[in-house]
Amino acid sequence: MMKFKKIFGLLLLVSMVSFTSCEDENLDDIFGDPMEKFLGDWKCTETGDLTGDFGPFNVKIIRNPDNSSEVLIQNFNYQGMDESARAIIAGNSITLPRQTICDDTIEIQGSGSYSNDEFTIAYKTNDGADEENIVAKFYKP
Repeated sequence: MMKFKKIFGLLLLVSMVSFTSCEDENLDDIFGDPMEKFLGDWKCTETGDLTGDFGPFNVKIIRNPDNSSEVLIQNFNYQGMDESARAIIAGNSITLPRQTICDDTIEIQGSGSYSNDEFTIAYKTNDGADEENIVAKFYKP
């Protein structure tokens, strides 16, 4: 019986040591706040299917004081630091729910992802006259 316990214990130890995950997981996302990596000052460049390349320009991301599950992206779409777009963070994903910015004159919606200290959002704008598809790339200054 003692030999069986030793063998079982050894097998259990070996299986625990050799267990690996198939996914590359960020420990900050598992144990920390996934929003944290998105917060702060960023530079942004955009490429639109109508307007072409634009930027870089400054963007600031802060926690939404009115909704703890959201962040606010100030100067989104180069609309000024007084204008903010709401975004939801889940792990390395960022989602812009359908919303209007600039005194309800521009509708936006899109999503993106974070990787290697940068993130990208592909989104659509509609100002009532034109729809545009834009890819915005955010990086630390």
